[in-house]
Amino acid sequence: MQKTLSTLIELQEIDNRLDELREERGDLPDIVEGLRAKYSNKERTKNSLEETVEEMQKRSSELNRLIQEAKDKLAEENERLYQVKTNKEYDAITVEIETLQSNLTSYEKEVTTLSVSIDEKMTELTKIDTELAEIKKELDENEDELKERLSETEVEEKELLKSREAIVKDFDEEILADYEIVREARSGQGVAIVQDGHCGGCYSYIPPQKVVEIRKQKKIYTCEFCGRILVWEDK
Repeated sequence: MQKTLSTLIELQEIDNRLDELREERGDLPDIVEGLRAKYSNKERTKNSLEETVEEMQKRSSELNRLIQEAKDKLAEENERLYQVKTNKEYDAITVEIETLQSNLTSYEKEVTTLSVSIDEKMTELTKIDTELAEIKKELDENEDELKERLSETEVEEKELLKSREAIVKDFDEEILADYEIVREARSGQGVAIVQDGHCGGCYSYIPPQKVVEIRKQKKIYTCEFCGRILVWEDK
């Protein structure tokens, strides 16, 4: 049991240092992740907008074709008016001309509306491009800073993780699980060294008899208040 408790102290020290290394990176990983998501979302918005503009431009081209066809047909029908021989023919051509004129007006109106919408969306795309460039610049700067910080701690962190892996490999699974649960709940501290009759984690009082038992290192004791595993460390 003494070896188990000593291993727990060693494990806590490794975890403390790993936490310190992660803390040195600050909130940079979260900032980088947030900027990447922001860039990705903005890019999706841009792609969607570009698809909309493309569809509008296709529709505008189709309308311009229909406008030209309507104008050509109107010219033909107006020419035919001078060749009619009966009122019935005249009335039929007049109705056709009115229909063509109505269609032409509708097409031209839609083209104008589309033109305004396309201009607005092109302006929006320009704005998005500017925003993307700004986000990319900020992202690159933060990624560079994060890489620099990672390079400073990468070797040590790998060694610590390797040591931790070796420790937990053959360690009692139940004790390890208890340690991890308490560590998660107590700001990274799953083990507390007894200090002057108190828990080194929450500073709660420990009865003298229990301190004696903890010092014997024959079984695992936990703090009644914070739940941390209590250990004795000779000074």
